[in-house]
Order: sequence, then structure tokens, then C-alpha cells
Amino acid sequence: MMPWRNALAVAIFFLLVGVSSVHAQREFEITPFGGSRFGGSIGESTAINPTVSYDNIRIKSSVDYGIWADYTLFQSFPNLQTEFMWNRQPTELAGYNSLANSTTNLASANLDEFEWGVLYSFRSPEAKIRPYAVGGLGFTHFSTGQLLGFSNRFSYSLGGGVKYFFANHIGLRLEARWSPTHTTTGLATYCDPFYGCYQSTAANTAQQFQANLGIIFRFR
Repeated sequence: MMPWRNALAVAIFFLLVGVSSVHAQREFEITPFGGSRFGGSIGESTAINPTVSYDNIRIKSSVDYGIWADYTLFQSFPNLQTEFMWNRQPTELAGYNSLANSTTNLASANLDEFEWGVLYSFRSPEAKIRPYAVGGLGFTHFSTGQLLGFSNRFSYSLGGGVKYFFANHIGLRLEARWSPTHTTTGLATYCDPFYGCYQSTAANTAQQFQANLGIIFRFR
């Protein structure tokens, strides 16, 4: 299990880096946030229960919360920031069987997403309203006991939003983000004009979305 203390330690590290950069006139922002994370299913086999075959395991939509930490790395590119994101989703997993058209509750779970990426704002750092685009790469940790047979999986995200600053050091951040995570593997059919059609392994992906609102604390 990935305890929240690990994410807090990373956030404190970014905070210390940001405070040390005040004299260099580079922006550092730390933004605790909360909202909702929804959608997503895990392609499944009979590994969970040999007597029951699930088409997939559905991730229940629920609240999420976490931290964004953003740092302006280059003074010559003030609209470009590096970003670390930790996002936790406490949720429930349920197995879906299409033959019986039934859903079976399986277990509670915590999904912890850790990503490193970049954020680009479309207006001057002095503007009160700053629309932006954001993207990141990292991994999602599935805390499910022995249910899934795996814990860490590659993830990435793309999204956008807007920042609004009430004052020089505080503001709001509203964001929507698409967050796929590779989970299990399955078979997919590929067709080639020269070699015909064939089957090969492919990654199953949990397609999730998130919408969050946070309070920005800015150091500059």
C-alpha cells in the first residue's frame, strides 16, 4: 500500500524547492484539491474466482483528492511549469458478468495516481485568469489486497483548466483531466494488407476521467 505520508513528503520537498527559489523570481505553486474521479473498468479473466468468469471489473465513480505541485523551471519560459500530481480515489470494485447481466461487489480499493508532467498557461503570469493545458506520465498504485494480482501500472493523463488568482499568492484552480491506466493484458486482432489478420497481446486500459477544484498557494 502507498501511504499518504509518501505523497505528503514529496509535496513538502517541492515546497522547500519553491521557497528556496523565491529570490530567483520563479513561481512555485502547491494546490491541494478535491473532486470526482469516474469511469474505468479492468479487463478480467477467471483469475479472481476460477468458478466465475467476469467480463471486466468496474471501478465505481467516487470522490478523489490530492496535491498538485508546479514549478517554473526556466525564467525565459514563464508560462511553462513542471508538475507533480498525487491523486487518491477511495472506491469499490465490482465484477460484471454479461451472460448473467449481473454485477458482484468484490472489494474496497484505493487508487493512488503519481504523475510527473508539464503545464502550459496561455496568458501572462501577471494575469488573474490563466487558462492552461496539462499532461503527465507516471503510475497508478492499486491497493486491493490480493484481488487483482498486480499493484503498480503505467498511467498518463491529458487535460486542461483555468486558474484564477484573487491576490498575488492565492487563487483557485478548476480542472478536467483524462486519465487512462494500463491494467491487464488481453488478445486483440490486427489486420495487415500483406500478412492478413492475426491475434496479438494488447494492454487493457482503465479509461478514467477526473474533475477537480483546488486552492492555489503561490510563491514567487
